[in-house]
Amino acid sequence: ELRKHFPPPSHPPPAHPPSDIGSTTALDISLVASVLLLAILLQQKLKASPRAQQFITGSGACMLLGGLVNSLLFVLSRLDILRGQVSMSNPSSNITHNLIYFGLLPPIIFEAGFHMRKRQFFANLGTILSLAVLGTLISLVSTGALVWLLALPNAPIRILTSFTLAQAMTFGSLISSTDPVATLGILKHVNATPLLNDLIFGESALNDALSIVFFVVFRRAATR
Repeated sequence: ELRKHFPPPSHPPPAHPPSDIGSTTALDISLVASVLLLAILLQQKLKASPRAQQFITGSGACMLLGGLVNSLLFVLSRLDILRGQVSMSNPSSNITHNLIYFGLLPPIIFEAGFHMRKRQFFANLGTILSLAVLGTLISLVSTGALVWLLALPNAPIRILTSFTLAQAMTFGSLISSTDPVATLGILKHVNATPLLNDLIFGESALNDALSIVFFVVFRRAATR
């Protein structure tokens, strides 16, 4: 009698049901927070050990940590161990992009502006704007044009992947965003002039915002 009212399903349930979006996002945030906490602890450990600072800086240790985490995620995704539990291992997922773009990037930019020496910044605003705008445009156009020329069929030294001009400029806008954290750290160790530190710091803050705008514009043009 029960079978008449509750017939068996026509399709068997999947062996591994897809993970919930909320749990996947929670795992992504937990992973990012864990890596950030580990990077902070690693830098504090390096500051407490002057002998270790002779071999590697805090920025270099964070780069190695990031490369190790990304390599581990790549290997786990290739071995199908994560099974979609972490969206960072899925290139088609949009959760990671939103997490970085709206979760991590604004606090970094706002923190840089909050701790900036505002009087020195506005006193050298013309020089900073020249370095940020002209420098970003030169880096974007030169890198994008070089990639596009090397992707042409009749190029003397041709790369394997073909790029349109918009795709090449998208790559150029991505590469033109520089992060001078290591440079500023070295300037503090060598007791460089404060003017040099203000110029590099101000240029990097404006350079990031300009690169994001160019990246969005060229990415939309490349996907049309």
